[in-house]
Amino acid sequence: MIGQLLIDVVIFIWLVILTLYSIRYKVIYFKKLRAGKNVKVKRYIVFEMIPTPFPQAELESAIRNAVKELGGKAWLEISNPKVILTYQNYGVISSTRAGYKIVIASLPLVKSINGQEVLLVPRRTTGSLKRAKKLIGIR
Repeated sequence: MIGQLLIDVVIFIWLVILTLYSIRYKVIYFKKLRAGKNVKVKRYIVFEMIPTPFPQAELESAIRNAVKELGGKAWLEISNPKVILTYQNYGVISSTRAGYKIVIASLPLVKSINGQEVLLVPRRTTGSLKRAKKLIGIR
């Protein structure tokens, strides 16, 4: 009992000394990560709705539920999918660079919206909204 307590105290003191040493002499280099000017932070996914278009709010909630079902709450927060616009049978989803692949993977999981069957087919992924609009026919 006393031997274990002695070992715990020695280890605690050793960890405190190492921590103070690393802070004092900056042994561990902490670098803040930030997006540079050339780094695209968003990805835009162009998708097609078959057979009929739906309103943006209903689409976004269905897509968010599909992402949550596939990857859980953590991936929903990482990817943060938002339906930016819909035009005829096409739509554009905005997602983060880290989570756009799970959004693409979860699009086929959306089976129905408000009782109507729907098929969401991802067509293309771009890095700019201007290019996504051009792909669906908006100039």
